[in-house]
Amino acid sequence: MENGWQSFGDKSSFAFEFRLMNDPDKGQAATRLESASWGEFRFWVQGRNLCQHHHMGQIHQETAWYLSPLLIWLTDNWEPLFHEERFPLPCSKPNARMGYLDSLRRYLGDFDPAVERKGETWFDWWQRHALRSCRQGGLFPDLFFRRLIDFVEISWGNFPIEGVGEDFYFTAPQGSVSLSVGRVAKPLLNGLDTAISQLINKTNHDRDLESLAARVAIIKGPNRLQERLSWYTSIVSHAGEAVKSRIEKIIKPEEESGFISRLSPAVAMFGSLAPEIGESDMECLISRYIDAHDDTGDSDLLRPLIAQNPELPDRNPFDAGYDAALAFLDAISESIPKSGWVDILSICNRLGILVDEVQLNDSNIRGAAFAGDSVRPTILINTAHPNNKENSGKRFSIGHELCHILHDRFFGGEISIASGQWAPVNIEKRANAFSAMLLMPLDLINDKIRALSVPLDTPDGIEILANQLQASRTSLLWHLYNLNKLDESQRAKLDL
Repeated sequence: MENGWQSFGDKSSFAFEFRLMNDPDKGQAATRLESASWGEFRFWVQGRNLCQHHHMGQIHQETAWYLSPLLIWLTDNWEPLFHEERFPLPCSKPNARMGYLDSLRRYLGDFDPAVERKGETWFDWWQRHALRSCRQGGLFPDLFFRRLIDFVEISWGNFPIEGVGEDFYFTAPQGSVSLSVGRVAKPLLNGLDTAISQLINKTNHDRDLESLAARVAIIKGPNRLQERLSWYTSIVSHAGEAVKSRIEKIIKPEEESGFISRLSPAVAMFGSLAPEIGESDMECLISRYIDAHDDTGDSDLLRPLIAQNPELPDRNPFDAGYDAALAFLDAISESIPKSGWVDILSICNRLGILVDEVQLNDSNIRGAAFAGDSVRPTILINTAHPNNKENSGKRFSIGHELCHILHDRFFGGEISIASGQWAPVNIEKRANAFSAMLLMPLDLINDKIRALSVPLDTPDGIEILANQLQASRTSLLWHLYNLNKLDESQRAKLDL
């Protein structure tokens, strides 16, 4: 590349670029390695240069600093960067950057020991996933990487750097994308190799660089599967022998050198389970997943309804869920009597989806969904979850898991996911919206509102409508609010 730039990847999806230059400070206050690594770099995501910044009245296209801290950070945090999905604590934020900023708001400045420990946990996590954690004085972009099922989530923004004036800022507005693991990991690994090789030649085989090169070689070496799975979920390594023996039968071998590009559906499910899940619950879910394998796969009626190019809902997940439900209802031409309600069990039965109940010790798991080419599509409802105590809650849970079966199969064409507080947030939000619109479609709601003998924004009106739709008051109130049938004050008053 001209002017000494080396480019890795595709700018339209993800690319990393760098060039080595002469140290303008000629080694002052820097180690030999740092001085040799002075240069410039750029990160590109979907055509946007995340290193573009404003400084002293000018727009600059690259970050200039020592490259060695970046290379060391990528090497030493490679496994969590590309295999650790979980936040350190349950978090409702949709991406890594927003989750970390929310943790600052929650925990910073509170000197209660328990709160401080939570803050320290988030700080440790930040050091593994935030590019700025390795800046060592450099003005690095506000950029986070983390694994998300079979994707790498990249999130960015422009949180101010302490001590830097308002004149300096990165130009990219905050955003987040999810790309296949290989699209991100391969360019970075190739860039690492090239940069280290060039630096070794430039420094005449510096010992620190040779040590770094050896660590990169380990990344690309064999026998990394168990460590990578442990980063994704420690459940695998902590499981008892009976559960481990079952897991070994369903784990797919590592496909790529340097990273796991695709998780087996069973392992992906572990990422949506609480870290402290009990042995009996694991045994139950794994057993049911194995039992679902019967070579029948999806029925002829279900197959055309499955998303052909599934993707994470980067746009508003509620809008995505509503749109998906309306398209699904239109596709199945489900006739719903004006005086009736959506019979979700009959829909699943027609599509060949097994709906069953289990009782788990973990009451935070709402349900689970299994599907794939050789898997009978299965929905499990956890009767221990508070929302599943009533029929209306069970119906909502079935609709939620149906969304997973239709839209969340991603690259492998299979899915195994447990719905709860550790599952990916945007996927869960989309599934909730899908279930709400599926069970309470707009036309049906409008018909029933017109037939009400009392005002909608009264306790009696909500009670009648909920009973007619076989929906819970809570889900109905939020759905009516999202449909602009109730304003915020009406919803809050009725939700008391």
